Amino acid sequence: MKNKYNIVRHTIIMTAVNLIMRSVSVSFNAYLTNKIGSDGIGLFQLVMSVYSLAITFSSAGIRLATTRLTVEINTNNKYDINKSLGLCLSYAAFTGSLTGLILLIFSDYISISWIGNSKTSIPLKILSFSLPFVSMSSAFGGYFTAIEKIPQFSFIQMLEQVFKILLTVFLLNKTANSSPAYSAAAIVSGMTVAEIFSFSLSRILKIFSAETKTNKDTVPLSNFLRISLPDAAGACARNILLTAEHLMIPKGFEKSGTDSKSALSAYGNIHAMAMPLLLYPSAVISSFSTLLIPETAKRKELGDTQGISLSASRTIKRTFIFSLVSSMFCFIFAPFLSYAIYKTNEAVKYIRILSPLVPVMYLDTVTDGLLKGLDQQVYSMRYNIIDSLLCVIMVYYLLPKYSVKGYIFILYASEIINFFLSFNRLISVCDIRVFQALSKDNSMFSGLKKYSAFRREYEYRKYQDRKKRSQAL
Repeated sequence: MKNKYNIVRHTIIMTAVNLIMRSVSVSFNAYLTNKIGSDGIGLFQLVMSVYSLAITFSSAGIRLATTRLTVEINTNNKYDINKSLGLCLSYAAFTGSLTGLILLIFSDYISISWIGNSKTSIPLKILSFSLPFVSMSSAFGGYFTAIEKIPQFSFIQMLEQVFKILLTVFLLNKTANSSPAYSAAAIVSGMTVAEIFSFSLSRILKIFSAETKTNKDTVPLSNFLRISLPDAAGACARNILLTAEHLMIPKGFEKSGTDSKSALSAYGNIHAMAMPLLLYPSAVISSFSTLLIPETAKRKELGDTQGISLSASRTIKRTFIFSLVSSMFCFIFAPFLSYAIYKTNEAVKYIRILSPLVPVMYLDTVTDGLLKGLDQQVYSMRYNIIDSLLCVIMVYYLLPKYSVKGYIFILYASEIINFFLSFNRLISVCDIRVFQALSKDNSMFSGLKKYSAFRREYEYRKYQDRKKRSQAL
């Protein structure tokens, strides 16, 4: 009961923090746009496109691996938790430093050859120093999630956001009326110092929540890599393919023969207006999915298959109900939401077209969390790569012919295929019972299972009757 209460409490805290940080981020972006102008914000977005890819390479898989290992160690008490966390932090420092060094050395080449703007070189060099701290903070995030220090770590994240905003505002005022390059450099300087500040606070929190030292060994590096590498490979491959996909979309619209300007405007309405609104309620699902990983991993270590089945069934059922209500709300109130948030009705059409996809997206999020908790991250990696590869192929072949309609089809096909593959894997390793009250075995395919069981029993009884009659004769 206490564990259930903690999950609910931590979900509420993480959801509130996510919603606050999303709202603050939107407001801060509006401030930056007004402060440095469209040229400056455009330059900053170019820098961030490269930086997000660098973060993926430096920290992918680290949070998941740290969470899973911490849960396993606390459950079976086989290894020393402090030494094992030190291993996770060392690995994070290595990958973050290596990626940061590569970004620092090749920032000029990336700016000229990839981005096509030499002014992005200095901001990229500044950001390269933040990557080791971003990576190590991911390890701390996984550790605090596993030991149920969610409120404390969420507070650190909020402090980081406040510190970043205050420092950035201060630096921008110092570089007022400067060029877009200097403005972008001021913003990323604030981000870099904020990451160091966040890591320092996490380190202090770890000191105050230190585990008792033991003479046990450190967890083997192979145990960490077994979890982190598949997740990292999937995230990196997906990010690369996603970048390629988004670079191909404008060209695909141009080849379609339709008005490329209106097609690109529709693409912007989908990704900048409709999708953020449809995904806004998913802050609840994202928070809950993060907490599912340590909870499911703990049950798996204890061999509690019945508990896993019950927890997974309830999660799927409640997520479906929540996502269905969210989908209907967005569909019905699309005109009100679009005008209230964006002061225009341009997004109404796409909000309503994509709202039926909300249950699939939300269910896919919690299914992915359950799979990672059940040590199925290799399959999640495969499905993410398959999904991204199919998207690139469909963008290449469908966009030149069907334009925006083709892209909407790609969104539907991508999400449905990914969810089908993930859910199919989940029901193969876990007994999902959606309609618990009706029968003992009520998975999503319970009707087919019941019919198959009935037919098997019917045929067996017929066989027994024939056998008895033949023996009587």
